Amino acid sequence: MTDDRRQRHLVDLDNRRTELAGELFETLAEMQTRCPVAWSEASGGFWALLKHADIVTASADWETFTVTDGIMIPPTGKSMPVIPAELDPPRHGAFRRLVLPHFTPKALGPWEADIRRIVADGFAPLAERGRADLVTEFARPVPVLVICRVLGIRSDWERIHDLGEEFMAAFADTDHPERGKAAAERLEAFLAEEIRVRRGRPAQDLLGQLVNAEIDGEPLSDTEALGLVQLLVVAGHGTTVDGIGTMVYRLITEPGVRDKLLTDPSLVPRMIDECLRLHPPVWNMARTVRRETTLRDAELCPGEKVMLAFGAANYDPEKFADPFAFDLDRLGLTQHLTFGSGRHRCLGEGLARLELRTVLEYLLEELPPLELDGPVVWGGHTNSHGLRSLPVRVTDAGRKPVRARTPGDADV
Repeated sequence: MTDDRRQRHLVDLDNRRTELAGELFETLAEMQTRCPVAWSEASGGFWALLKHADIVTASADWETFTVTDGIMIPPTGKSMPVIPAELDPPRHGAFRRLVLPHFTPKALGPWEADIRRIVADGFAPLAERGRADLVTEFARPVPVLVICRVLGIRSDWERIHDLGEEFMAAFADTDHPERGKAAAERLEAFLAEEIRVRRGRPAQDLLGQLVNAEIDGEPLSDTEALGLVQLLVVAGHGTTVDGIGTMVYRLITEPGVRDKLLTDPSLVPRMIDECLRLHPPVWNMARTVRRETTLRDAELCPGEKVMLAFGAANYDPEKFADPFAFDLDRLGLTQHLTFGSGRHRCLGEGLARLELRTVLEYLLEELPPLELDGPVVWGGHTNSHGLRSLPVRVTDAGRKPVRARTPGDADV
């Protein structure tokens, strides 16, 4: 095979470009129509799978498309694998069985009251002042407070958020790889200390249960424990920040949708899914080709990187009719790939859905209508996408008061 096999599929796709954020899904949709299996020379070169069916197929075939060489394009500066996201079977299944039972709807039920208090406290400044930036003042802190509460981490939420953001931003700067390495080391040092104080001691919280667990009769290694905690903390809040921001944006800007949800609250889950389809917080993940394979008319060779472009799949007209339209009644709505597909589907999906539902229900039940209070700002890193600023104001002067925070409420 020669470079001709790549040249025929060449597109200009560089997920490091910040200017891509404002036109991301339009760009992906155009590429999908022109070249559903595309080759990009960016970040050392990679294939991009843009069709829903191809991504589902690749996600199910771990023997051809492995995660063990990393799930990010470009690679991060971290020193250990993200657990279990960068494990193939059978080890992957063992970790998934360890973590997933703690994030089912039944397991999360006892946390609902705490999450609602965190959400209410987060909205208090908006209710009091009548205006706020819903991303910086609400969406940023709330998911961090929630994941820390669930795991049992008692630390300053801003520190955790900033460490995660610094980590994600730094590795995208491929011109200065030392920054990504330094950011990864700072994040790892913080998490390693959280693990150290729990190792070998009776578990007092979920994090303690996980880092002291055994798989096949053996305790987790230090590397495995750190990789697992990193996934839960970083992925457990950053994606939900973006999910909250875009959901509130659609609630404000889609004509009649607020009244429709108030009239029929059973549509709340569909509202969440349509927002997740239109605005996937994680729009791509990577695999590495393990054995020669062909997708459509593209020949993929061992060692080549592959981007699974979930953001393109969610706009695939073969799967979703009129994909750019906002439609709570669309067929197959829940088949979007925002949470991934197959054995690596997001472990935290249940918690993310619970947070989004709690936020949406609180907006509908406790606050008057909101409207934009200035221009919104889109942004993202190499695989994330969302709003960086969402200024809003309350439209009803007779807004309800929000209960003031009392000592001990959802402290972390």
